[in-house]
Amino acid sequence: MAVPPTSHTPLLAGVRALLTCDGGEVVKGILEFVLSQRRWVRLLRRALRGAETTSFAIVVMLLNAVRCYAGLSTAGDGDAIVAARRPNERRAVAELGRMLPGRRWTEVVFRWRLVTVAAALARLAPTIVRDGRRTARLARRVRRRYGVFAALRVLELLAYYRRYLELFASRHPRLAVMSSHSNPHGIALNLVAHRVGVPVALITHGMPVSPIARLDYDAAIVECEASRLVYANAGCRMGTVVIKSRTRDHAPMRTPFRTHGLTVGLFLSKDPAEGQVMSCLRALLGDRRIAKILVRPHPVNLWRGLGRRIGSLDASRVQLRSSALLADDLAPCDLVVAGNSTVLLDSLVAGRPAGYVRGFDHGPYDVQSFVRDGLVYELTGFRPIDYDAVAGFYARPEWPRILRQYADVDRDEQAVASEVRAAINLLTVAAPGWHHSSERGVVHGRPVAGASTR
Repeated sequence: MAVPPTSHTPLLAGVRALLTCDGGEVVKGILEFVLSQRRWVRLLRRALRGAETTSFAIVVMLLNAVRCYAGLSTAGDGDAIVAARRPNERRAVAELGRMLPGRRWTEVVFRWRLVTVAAALARLAPTIVRDGRRTARLARRVRRRYGVFAALRVLELLAYYRRYLELFASRHPRLAVMSSHSNPHGIALNLVAHRVGVPVALITHGMPVSPIARLDYDAAIVECEASRLVYANAGCRMGTVVIKSRTRDHAPMRTPFRTHGLTVGLFLSKDPAEGQVMSCLRALLGDRRIAKILVRPHPVNLWRGLGRRIGSLDASRVQLRSSALLADDLAPCDLVVAGNSTVLLDSLVAGRPAGYVRGFDHGPYDVQSFVRDGLVYELTGFRPIDYDAVAGFYARPEWPRILRQYADVDRDEQAVASEVRAAINLLTVAAPGWHHSSERGVVHGRPVAGASTR
């Protein structure tokens, strides 16, 4: 059973933030792509949409909420609780770990099994009927106004919120670390931490895509100044903000191009537009200056037929490749091609020219504003690439200044790490004490300075 609806103001603000995020074009595009790739999801959506006069849809939503609630546990005995679900989130958190040597973590584990479901039902048993009725009423209201997907996600948020309250009560962390800020588990972690008076540190894993949740962070380690502005413009309140150093990754731009034997990298988003990707590949194969094409899928690849489609092409020139480190796949490339992906920025920092292709994924045009701001060259159409035009674009005298808005390639890594350590140490030293009320298992803490009360 999911968490019961509550009038707690921050939680309601979190629900509104989630609905705003999920209403964005990027999320809608990814959802439609997932539906196109998985037949059972399409059948489930049809069943849920067609069940207007039955309780089937509500039962499915409640079961999904129980799955989310039962799937959260912790491992480790540190004083900082860390939530990282996807590979890119885990890499970001690992980066923070390297800046904070010696600190012990309590890791949130996202995994559910039958035994965890049984334990969850036992915990929920005392109030399961009452809570189930209240949650079902909320699900019906959200479904009528926003649709099935929104109702599913809101119930997920409530389930994660309730489970995080329990985990914080048992672990008593002095810091909460997150990397995902616009999905149910990330929003829930942020809300619970601020409710019980635990400071929150955000470390990002790429450029944020608007709309994002309006949340508060006591410390934020972000990609660049442009990234900071996205959070600020979304209404997020941030305490200490530290911009990551890209000095280690930085290399001079590798232009002009060679006259033959080029290697082009196609770096895909999680939701590639199959037709555009294949058209681009065929056009590149028609360019005799290109000796090799490397195709790297996203760490969370949603294109189920990717390997089969790539395998149907010229195997001597097209290679499906995904190294553990992004830098290893960027290294051999003379040109990197992508859609709405932060890999375009990573490529430029590494000194590899990059080209943006419209419609390469299911997001809107230039969602990160790389083209608009003059950071990335746009490849228009699938005619032969004008390599002189690409080289000229990155030779503009103003381009290095634009790059520095998106990547701090000057500041020393150690200086950034020292600033992060100072900020985190200050937060954990100043973190308030705890007490636990026996009434309904509610955790209480004193609010931290600057924490949201909305």
